[in-house]
Amino acid sequence: MSDPDEPAGSDVEFVECDNCHASPQEAHSRVYLGGRVTSHTEDCVTHAIEMINGEDGARRVREQDKWAKRNFPPAYERLRAAAEALPHGDTEAAPFVAALLQLAVAQASTTGFVVLEKWVDVLDAHFPPEHPEPKPH
Repeated sequence: MSDPDEPAGSDVEFVECDNCHASPQEAHSRVYLGGRVTSHTEDCVTHAIEMINGEDGARRVREQDKWAKRNFPPAYERLRAAAEALPHGDTEAAPFVAALLQLAVAQASTTGFVVLEKWVDVLDAHFPPEHPEPKPH
């Protein structure tokens, strides 16, 4: 019978950790990543570092997401105000402004291709805030 903790499929590659050299039989923990399984002992420094880096990365993503959600509405309002300040009528820029406004609204309601953080960066570059908030790293 197969181990229920093992990934399914015959294309799984078992890789030895460069630090602790744990085999699957002596592993305290296993890391599954992209079809590769790396075994680690309980005291493996490499595994500890990977876990810390993963937790730190997740924390940074949460902070950046909070920052973007806080800063997108005022950035969008600056864009909208700038678009409204343009001369009315049939100008060459009108379709581009309308498309940009529409894309900004669409982006705000999705987690699609362009991430919200990037939109804030773009809008801030073209419509700088009076009091910019430092972006978390």
